[in-house]
Amino acid sequence: MQATDMAEPKLSNAAPDLARDEISLTLEQNWDDMFSQDRAHLEKWQLAAARRRFEELAPQVKALKSQADSGGVSQISSLNDLVPLLFNHAAYKSYPMSLLENSRFDMLTRWLDGMTSIDLSGVNARECTGIDNWLETLERETPLQIYHTTGTTGKLSFIPRTTLERDMWDEAFLKIFERFGDEPGEKLGGPDGARVPVVFPGVRGGRYATQRIIDRFAEYVAPTPGQCYTASNDYLSADVVSLSGRVRVAQAKGDLSSMKLTEPMRLALKQYLTEMERRPQEMSEFFSRMVDKLRGERVFLIWQAAYLVRAANAGMPQGLSNIFAPNSFGNTGGGNKDLVLPDNWLNLIRDFTGIQNWEVSYGMSEMVGVLPQCPEGYYHIQPYFIPFLLDPETGAILPREGRQSGRFAALDLLAQTYWGGVISSDKVTIEWDRACGCGRKGAHIHDDIVRYAAEVTGDDKVTCSATVDNNDAALHQLLAG
Repeated sequence: MQATDMAEPKLSNAAPDLARDEISLTLEQNWDDMFSQDRAHLEKWQLAAARRRFEELAPQVKALKSQADSGGVSQISSLNDLVPLLFNHAAYKSYPMSLLENSRFDMLTRWLDGMTSIDLSGVNARECTGIDNWLETLERETPLQIYHTTGTTGKLSFIPRTTLERDMWDEAFLKIFERFGDEPGEKLGGPDGARVPVVFPGVRGGRYATQRIIDRFAEYVAPTPGQCYTASNDYLSADVVSLSGRVRVAQAKGDLSSMKLTEPMRLALKQYLTEMERRPQEMSEFFSRMVDKLRGERVFLIWQAAYLVRAANAGMPQGLSNIFAPNSFGNTGGGNKDLVLPDNWLNLIRDFTGIQNWEVSYGMSEMVGVLPQCPEGYYHIQPYFIPFLLDPETGAILPREGRQSGRFAALDLLAQTYWGGVISSDKVTIEWDRACGCGRKGAHIHDDIVRYAAEVTGDDKVTCSATVDNNDAALHQLLAG
C-alpha cells in the first residue's frame, strides 16, 4: 500500500478559532491511510505539525511559554526538542489546594487561564460556591468543556478542552470500531453509522471523561436519547470526587484526624459512601434489568475491564450470561495499570455479556482519543500522537529504535487550544522498528502497561483502584462531627 501524501502543515497567522485545522483534519483519515505511513515521511510531517503547534500556542498559553523559557527552547528543529516542553501530568493540577479550600475560584480561573489559549479574563468566578458551580460558569461563559480526573492524589486535574476537542475526542473514540485492512469493522454512530442502544453500567452525569462521553453518545449513537441505559442517573459531583480523593490520601498517610469538614461536605461524603456501599447491588440489578429490556439485542457497551469482570463473577452464578447480541459493540480499557485481571478476563466478559468483538484501547486523560489494539494484541499509535519514552529516574530520552521500556510521554497534535504534551506515570514498552503481524506500520505498544511506583517517579499518588475505607474509625468520627 502506498503511503498517503500528508502535506506539511504551515503556520497560520490567523487567531485560533474552534474549527479543525489541517493538522486536526488527519483524524478524518481512514485507518488504512493512517497506518500506512513510512516512518521517515510520517516523522517529517509530525515535526512540521509540532513546530506549528508550538509556534501558535507558545504566545497564547502562559504555562507553555514559561516551560519553553525555562528549558531554553525557542524553536523545534527535531522531535527530541519537544521533550523539554512536555508537561508533567501534574501540570493540570498545579494550582494551590488552598484555592479550593478557600473557594478562591477567581484565582483558580486565573491559574486555568495560563493553561489555555481561550481568554478567561472576562469570567467572573468570585461568587462560585464549589467546583461544580465553577465549571458550570466556565462552560456558560466560554467554549470550555473541562474534563476532570479521579483525584487519586487528593487534587483533581482540570483538562481545559473546548467544544472542538470534545467533538474530536468523541469521533476519535468511536473510530476504533472501523478497523484496518480486511479486519471486520463498522462505523458506529452519526448520520451514516450504526445506531444502537448505549449501555453504561455506571453513573450517568458528570465531567469525568466517561460521563462526558455518555451524554454525547446518547445523542450520537443511541437511536433515541432514551435508549441510553446507565446503572444510575445520579450526578458524579466534582466536589465530592475531590473530597473523596482528599479522604483517601489522608487515610493512606494517617492524617484523617486533621481534616476539617463543613456540614455540607459532611453530608455529601456520607451520601457518597452510601452510594459506594450499594454499588455492587446496583450492578447486579442493572444487568438483570438489561436482560428484561435488551436480551439478544445489538448494543454498544462501554465499561472498565475490572468492573466487567466483577459483574461477570457476580452474575454468571445467578444464570446471567450471553445477555446481548454477539455482533454488539463492546469497548473496555486496556493498560491494566493498578488493576489485576485474571488471564481469562476477556473470555469471561464475552461469556457474560454475549458480545464477541471487544475493542480494547489505551489512553491518558490528557490525550484526545485512545490507541486501538490490533488483533496481535498491540496498541498502535496514530500519526497525530508523537510518542516518547523517558528514563523513569533521570527523565532522559530513550532511543526511538528497537524495543524500549520506559515512562510514556506524548505530544497530542489534536489539542488545538491547549498544549497536548504530557509525561505519564505509565511504564510502557514500545516496538519502534519491528513490523507488526497485523500489517499496520509504525511504533506500537505492548499490552503489559503498569504504573511506576511513586518511589521511582516521585509522584504523590494513591492508586486508581483505591477507595475510601469506610471501616476506618477516624472516618466515622470525622463524619459524626
